[in-house]
Amino acid sequence: MTSRDFTDYIRHIGDRTDLFLAVAAHTGARRTLYPGSYLDLTPSYALPDVTYLDSDTRASKAFADPVTTRELATLHRHYPQDPEIAFVPGDYTLTLSELPAAEWDLAISLYAGPVSEHVARCLKPGGWLLANNSHADAGLAHLNPAYRLAAAIHHRAGRYRLTTDRLERYLLPKRSPHPTREQLHATGRGVAYTHPASAYLFQYVTHGQRHVGRGPA
Repeated sequence: MTSRDFTDYIRHIGDRTDLFLAVAAHTGARRTLYPGSYLDLTPSYALPDVTYLDSDTRASKAFADPVTTRELATLHRHYPQDPEIAFVPGDYTLTLSELPAAEWDLAISLYAGPVSEHVARCLKPGGWLLANNSHADAGLAHLNPAYRLAAAIHHRAGRYRLTTDRLERYLLPKRSPHPTREQLHATGRGVAYTHPASAYLFQYVTHGQRHVGRGPA
């Protein structure tokens, strides 16, 4: 495997570097977990310490060459220090339980299933979850009292914009009531919301702190 495997995949899905830069600026996150990453190396362009997890053998082969991954991340990095990159092979629903608890600042859930339900134990108190509505994970996080919605992220004209304004309008289903956790697992599909966003940023909090805040855009 060569750096072209990463760059070809990034070109195929679209470069998400600006998304991760926006999240990094808002959260100040340093250590990041990316379950279901496949060949998306762009978090390491924006965040200095990323642990990737995936069960696909192609991902395992690509990340097996640490020189290539670090060189590519170094070439595109937006931070001063050398990138730190780790890869954990296997099904994240199993491997996340083997990782240390409360060690990471940020978890990424993009098109990878119910990451939010398995990654919480790895997040530090006050840590963050970036999730989209694919495979219903944004909806699952919304229903989970361990998370509160902290920001919505919109993607227009190739740019990402993070907003914390009027968060109460997000995650409201077009058809009430909101599907239950069991229903979301059964369908595996995201909810149609009245005011959708490209992705959502949740904060990992204690049950007593869960509320939707307001703030400037």
